[in-house]
Amino acid sequence: MPSKIWMSLLAVVGLATSISVAEAELPTPPKDFPRRPINLVVVYPAGGGMDVTARTLAKVAEEVLKHEFRVENRVGGAGMVGHTYLAKNAQADGYTIGVVANPFLFTDILLRDAPFGKDDFDPLVFINFEPAIWMANAKGALGASSFDDIVTNAKQNPGKLRAGVLPNNVFQFVTEFVELTKGVKFTHVPFQGGQPGVVALLAGDIDVTMAFFTEAEQHIGSGDLKAIAVADDKRFPRLPDTPTFSEVGVPVAENTWGAARFLVLPKGVPQERRDYLEAAFLEVLKSEVAKKAFADIGLELSPANTQKTAEIYSTAYDSLRTFLTETGRISGK
Repeated sequence: MPSKIWMSLLAVVGLATSISVAEAELPTPPKDFPRRPINLVVVYPAGGGMDVTARTLAKVAEEVLKHEFRVENRVGGAGMVGHTYLAKNAQADGYTIGVVANPFLFTDILLRDAPFGKDDFDPLVFINFEPAIWMANAKGALGASSFDDIVTNAKQNPGKLRAGVLPNNVFQFVTEFVELTKGVKFTHVPFQGGQPGVVALLAGDIDVTMAFFTEAEQHIGSGDLKAIAVADDKRFPRLPDTPTFSEVGVPVAENTWGAARFLVLPKGVPQERRDYLEAAFLEVLKSEVAKKAFADIGLELSPANTQKTAEIYSTAYDSLRTFLTETGRISGK
């Protein structure tokens, strides 16, 4: 992969990992806001990594802010339905907040002719980063396999191993990067998110899949699934014995191949409501109850304010556009 790509991606990493959040005190809410439940919109199915993140956040926010939050799953088109709703149909009144992740949002824009652009959203606060995990069915034919064993199998049987992917998104990009780096080929089996891929893996319908730890924690813990490698440059704290991609010969930059999760608002929410929601969610994410709740689902929080989140948002978009251009997926779009 061209070094220019890695330089641009590393710029995102440096920005995201150097964030420090200033102390924030919850301000007095604006007049007449909020007067009803606030919806956290997730664009992927219930039970997946984004859904777990949103439901954990909603529960903690209710405890800290003493206000009702609801999680709404707007599913379809591998995220396109929900993203379009947030950009074009949701009321810009502060009662609808998107719980989204990159590169998922930006691949809709750059690869799928979305009816919206990156400027149709207002970044609110940064939540965290979670790497993708490559896994196999522990009780299947590859259950005792290491990463190298699977690569050897794939070389001996080109195209026969079935890999679960989320089309035109990080799970597919990572799988393709393994193919390119190791000179192998898998048969790609598309799913709407990581969780459906996990279900298919458990059923024996595919041989390997990419998913987030939160989507597979229960099954890894029970011994039904085996984590083969973490798509990052550093080991994942919840899987200390699982090697990184870099360790198995697939060099990746830290905090690149995974989900950078953050909150966005539809364009046009009144400034006083945006200011309140920013301060409120920073207070929530910095709380001890949030740290514990997210640690319990395997996530470490790294909250950032609106200004820093907007910088991450813009830099990530530019970096992904460079990656897609230099790998031939788009033509300088």
